[in-house]
Parts: sequence; C-alpha cells; structure tokens
Amino acid sequence: MPVRVTTFRAECLARQTHPALMRFGKANKLPRLSQKEREAIIDLLHLCLYVDSHITLKEAEFIADTVERIGWDTQSSFSSYEVKSIAAARATNDSPAAKAEFLSEAAERLPSNASRTLALDLCKQLLAADGSIVENETVLLDDIRTALNNK
Repeated sequence: MPVRVTTFRAECLARQTHPALMRFGKANKLPRLSQKEREAIIDLLHLCLYVDSHITLKEAEFIADTVERIGWDTQSSFSSYEVKSIAAARATNDSPAAKAEFLSEAAERLPSNASRTLALDLCKQLLAADGSIVENETVLLDDIRTALNNK
C-alpha cells in the first residue's frame, strides 16, 4: 500500500482554504469572533486589497474564503457590508489622516490578542497572495501592526 504524503499547500488546496485560515484548524481553532471583529477584519483586508490599485482574482478569492471561514452574523448580507467597507477603504488612499482614523477604528473593534493576531496574519497573507509584496504594501502592513499594537 503506497504511503500518502501531503504538503501543507496541498492540504490547503484540497480543503480550498488559504494557509492563514488553515493554521486555525482543529489544533488551533479560530478565535470566537463578534460581528464587530469580523467587520474590522474585513475592513482591514479591503484596505490591503486596494493599497496597490491592482486587484487579482487570488486576492478576491482570499477575502471570500475568509468570510466563509470566520462567518457572518448580521441582519444585512455580506455583499451589502462589502460595498460600504470597500468605499471606506478606498477613501483612505489619498489621505494619511483618513487612513490613520480607519486603522484606529478597526483596532478598537479588535479587543483581543487573538482577533488582532488573526487580522494581522490575514492581512499578511492577502498582501502576499499576488506573489509579491511591494513597498507601499510593506508600509501599510507596518501601519496596521502599529495600530493593532497600540490598541
């Protein structure tokens, strides 16, 4: 009988899950998130999505996979929240003050270390999803890390 060898990436593909979410599998369950925490994570992911003005299919799929995994418990649909989230994220592009306020508000909605760690890990994965992380993405990741650590 042949021995089945799988890689972490193969396992992720088989489960159709991204690695940042896979690490919260059976051994490391996702933290219990409130709806405000879920919304803050999605807001941060949309900010990351629009930082380089280049959106790939992998990045869009990553966000969809994230929503599926963390869940969505609100009276309104994710689609309706997503429109607001994207508009808010895009509004920060030309204003450092608006970006700082956006990050501060997201950090306030992530009260636990577990939710902040998950948010940062997911942002890192999303920024790397297109195959490279450019300078403005690195700067944004540092800004997110700072905002979450100052919470």
